[in-house]
Formats: sequence, structure tokens, C-alpha cells
Amino acid sequence: MAKSILIVDDDEGFLLAGRRLLEAAGYEVQTAPNAAEARRRLKLKVPDLLLLDVVMPAEDGFTFSEDLARDPHLCTVPVVLCSVVAENAGHMMRAFESNRGLAAKDIASKADLGERLLEVVESAIGKGAPAVRA
Repeated sequence: MAKSILIVDDDEGFLLAGRRLLEAAGYEVQTAPNAAEARRRLKLKVPDLLLLDVVMPAEDGFTFSEDLARDPHLCTVPVVLCSVVAENAGHMMRAFESNRGLAAKDIASKADLGERLLEVVESAIGKGAPAVRA
């Protein structure tokens, strides 16, 4: 069975590119353009991993992740933070952990995430499903 990932990001291009790359690697991928839609999807299925944009309109990734940390059904879902502002990832990770009470598996700059996306996901939850051979 394929491991599942929910990508939450207001950037349509990032959603599409991330979905294509991860599905090609054998993951089941759902996307949500904002936290409200992510909540709807999480009620239907709890993913193995959440790729979460930090800067989104209406509700940012930090606020959304605080809600996850308080929910007994969702608090164990690994979170990887993705942001264009992750220039100092170590500083951002420490701020996230100390101020939000939830440990992220990783934090990645969107600038290099295309190169690192599979590496980050595999580090957090392992490889996707093996390719099916006909």
C-alpha cells in the first residue's frame, strides 16, 4: 500500500509539481490550497505525512500546525515545513519547536525543494510504493 502525503500550499504550481514528483515515486498524494481545505481532507483520511507551507493567506502553517498538535488523531502525523523564507532553516526550526510545541520532521526552502523533495519525504516516512511492472 502506498504511503500518503497531504501537501498544503497556496502556490498552485508547487502543488502540481510536488504531486507529480511524489506520485511518480509511488506515493499517494492529496493537495489542499489552504488550511481550511486541508482540515476537510484530514477528516476523510489521515495521511502518513503533511507537507505544509508556512506562509499562506487566512491561516499560516504555524497556526495550522498548532491545531494539529492539539488533536489526538492528528498530533502524530509527521510535518515537513516548506517555505520560501527558510533561508536559515535551523533558526526557523528552533523557533517552530520552541514556540509551537510541535516538532517538525524537517524544514525546507522551496528554492531547493525540487532537488530535495524526495530526500526529505523519504527521510520522514520512507520510500513510496514500488513501481508496478506489467
